[in-house]
Amino acid sequence: MRFLLPSLLLAALLTGCASQKPSATQSTKATAEQPATANPVIVFRKTPCFGTCPHYEASIYADGRVSYEGFKYAPVEGKRELKMAIKTVNNILAEARAARFTELQENYAAGVSDLPSTVLTISPAIGPAKTVTVEGTAPVELQNLLSYVQKQVKESLEASATR
Repeated sequence: MRFLLPSLLLAALLTGCASQKPSATQSTKATAEQPATANPVIVFRKTPCFGTCPHYEASIYADGRVSYEGFKYAPVEGKRELKMAIKTVNNILAEARAARFTELQENYAAGVSDLPSTVLTISPAIGPAKTVTVEGTAPVELQNLLSYVQKQVKESLEASATR
């Protein structure tokens, strides 16, 4: 009887640990089954400033899902799940290629701390993700790309409001 309680505790501890840590086969299987749309292909973010600058983030997936979170002064505050046409997602990626996004500098800073930033991350199917932060002036092609992405996010927000 005096060994029963410690034995039960040990058995419970071992069972708990075993269920928390997947085996090598389980973790490989879970990774292999994850869909290709598990990670966003585009992340668009507007950062806050000391004034009334919109602050929000939109993560866009290859299948057209958009995870949006609006903070202060955003077009819509709070979390939203939106939908964007797959054709639009592909158009954004094509515009990024046309603007030679992967060849752009990582930062276009104006050197003023009050300015908001616009941050765009593109994750191609092959190769590493690229993030470009704009705070002030940037090449025209990049400005056009950022405007286009912002417009598409705004249209997705408006479309979700009418549903």
